[in-house]
Amino acid sequence: MEKLINSIENRKIVVLGNPGVGKTSIIQRYVHDQFAEKYAATLGFNIYTRYIIIDERQVGLSIWDVGGQEAFKKFAFRYLLEADAAIFVTDVTKIDSIESLTVWNEKISEVINRKIPKIVLFNKIDLEYDMNEISDKIAQNEIRKEFNGIVFASAKTGKNIVDIFTMIAKMLTGWNEEFGIPIKQKVLFNGAFDEEKLPVLFFTSKDCLWCPAVLQNLITLSSEYPINLKVINIDLEAKLAKDYGILSLPTTIIGTKTIVGDSDKSFFKAIINDEYLKLVSR
Repeated sequence: MEKLINSIENRKIVVLGNPGVGKTSIIQRYVHDQFAEKYAATLGFNIYTRYIIIDERQVGLSIWDVGGQEAFKKFAFRYLLEADAAIFVTDVTKIDSIESLTVWNEKISEVINRKIPKIVLFNKIDLEYDMNEISDKIAQNEIRKEFNGIVFASAKTGKNIVDIFTMIAKMLTGWNEEFGIPIKQKVLFNGAFDEEKLPVLFFTSKDCLWCPAVLQNLITLSSEYPINLKVINIDLEAKLAKDYGILSLPTTIIGTKTIVGDSDKSFFKAIINDEYLKLVSR
């Protein structure tokens, strides 16, 4: 234990988004595995800490819950200083919250003059939502190109919450300042990085309910776009899934972006277009 304590890497993660999207609930679910039905706005900021083991290294996550009220936005720079990563939270039931991604990204860009991992978290998937509307908003919003991962989750049920922080912790342990992407995304995988073909890795299992529909969307797109689709059954390839840090299904890795949870064709199209252009412009 002493060896682990002496080797702790402390990382600051800021959680941003409009009031009511569930920032505090997400953090409370991750740190304490609790969920409170009653909503109380965060005034200013709160700091939570959790320690996890990533690649045999202990990482201390200092998670900053930043209030979303207009009164605090102008002081946000004080809380964002020295951030190592950012989680941008939106509410799947409030489509307009997607537009706020641009505002929060501009805030952090004013303060952080380097590349850091950025994850978009679509919260409240336990409620009814329109995936088509979400896809349209994302397709119209150029901010999607700024993010390294997209997660559909629920603070209420705990669905995919652990994945978000584990994903960021793994990114931070292998973060490459020059390229701004996790080093693991550059690994050659059975021809997945064939010249001018975009690598798409889809992780599934026999018990995954969402996987067949999401996979069918990808198969359809593979006939329309120059992608190299690899389907990985984690029941048969558990080590590979572990190497990629897969905790929830379905998980889709498109180029340098990771998408956890439900996604439709329009949503995938926007991501594929961005990542393919990035690939051929290297």
